[in-house]
Amino acid sequence: MTAILGIISIKYITNYLSPSTYGEYTTIYDYTALFAIIADFGLFTIAVREMAYGNRKEMIQKIVGNVLSLRTVLAIVSLGLGVFVAMLIPAYQNSHIPYGVLIVSIATIITLIAGTMSSVLQFYLRMHWASIALSVGKLITVGYIVLTVVYFFPNSPEAGFPHLLLAWIAGGLVTILITFIASRKLIPISFQFDFSFWKSVLIKTLPYGLALVLGTIYFRTGTIVLSMFKMKDQAGFYGVPLRFLEILQIIPHYFMNSVLPILAISLHADGEKSQRIIKYSLNALACLAFPILVGGYLLAWPLTAAVSSPQFLTQKIGDSFFWGSDVALKILLVAMCFTYVHVVFNYVLVAFNRQSELLWVNGVVVIVNVTLNLILAPRYGFIGSAVSAVCSEFVMLILLTIRVRKRIRNIWDFSFLAKAAFSAGLMGVVLFFTADYFNQLLFSKSLFVLIPLGGVVFVAGLFVTRAFSKEMISLLRKTKTPAEETPSSSH
Repeated sequence: MTAILGIISIKYITNYLSPSTYGEYTTIYDYTALFAIIADFGLFTIAVREMAYGNRKEMIQKIVGNVLSLRTVLAIVSLGLGVFVAMLIPAYQNSHIPYGVLIVSIATIITLIAGTMSSVLQFYLRMHWASIALSVGKLITVGYIVLTVVYFFPNSPEAGFPHLLLAWIAGGLVTILITFIASRKLIPISFQFDFSFWKSVLIKTLPYGLALVLGTIYFRTGTIVLSMFKMKDQAGFYGVPLRFLEILQIIPHYFMNSVLPILAISLHADGEKSQRIIKYSLNALACLAFPILVGGYLLAWPLTAAVSSPQFLTQKIGDSFFWGSDVALKILLVAMCFTYVHVVFNYVLVAFNRQSELLWVNGVVVIVNVTLNLILAPRYGFIGSAVSAVCSEFVMLILLTIRVRKRIRNIWDFSFLAKAAFSAGLMGVVLFFTADYFNQLLFSKSLFVLIPLGGVVFVAGLFVTRAFSKEMISLLRKTKTPAEETPSSSH
């Protein structure tokens, strides 16, 4: 539901704003994210892991209360710094960006507080409440955006622009209220200030937090470089598929945050079980990555048409092609496929308490990404930034695979991956021969036919090839919480 609402918001905003102004909108979020990750600093993931180790209500309350306070302080300081720096950057003067960063920073602080509270729901496997909170908050946000575009300022994007940002504050306040009510039913929620605990947590999370900072830098570098070279229209074209991928990348992180508490326990108690958990996590995310990659590549044009306006699409004028966001989407989907796999390895290293290894891996990837963007983006625009992202994600996958293999082996189920790839290929063949017909007949509405068709073919392929085992289904449907889990439990 959040993904659908996100697509609706992109559709309205891209029809409302020009590519150049949408480039400013994208820059505001990508710039703010560079400072927001300092406030996050991996504290959510480390908090969930520490709860798994503590596993007592009093300890969980202490962890949540102190992480809530620490995260809020970090958010105010880091995002305040971001606002100050944005006002000093020459390329951002006389634009929407400085005040936009201020508004989005406030919305981000609200989101981080709600996210910290939801760590309680994550630990107790009650994330349906977090999903409800996010969905209702997103509904409020998108509703505000639609009202701004359609009723409040339909003919004045300049006056409506700040309201597109204020919508995120409105939605965030609703999200935090629902999350607080749901979390408080499990444990009391309050700000706590145990500074010795803060020091301990910061020491534990420092390598992982710095790794996340570096990871955010390389993910956002393309937009930042394009904006610094005053290529706002190119940043706008790049921003459409980037927002789309941000929605898709929520999935592996939500999945692995749910797996993390049980994985952390099993690594210390049952090596064979932890091996199975990692293997099945890779299988589950591959089941999502393969069809998204193949289907997204073949349906890039109608997908981009559905979430944006015609001015963002590839166009042929005379004998020349002007590449649009659909081309960038095709390239970035390859990067997304690599991400779905290496996210598993990120969480495995966290469960092993080896966050420091993530730091140097992300450091290498940042160097690769920034270098490629500085070389390619000024010359090839958003195409260069997209290619840089693919290369960076591939390097990340290789380096993390090497680090994980040193600690645990036999995690690749090549038989299953081959069956999943075959099923995705079969889906691709069907879409290849039907997409043009439905696109010409229904334009972007063809997605209502093609996506379900592709999904049915892919799932049918998995069942025909007998990709799923009973053991895999049993483990992935596990319902016990970490609080109920014991080292001797068998599932």
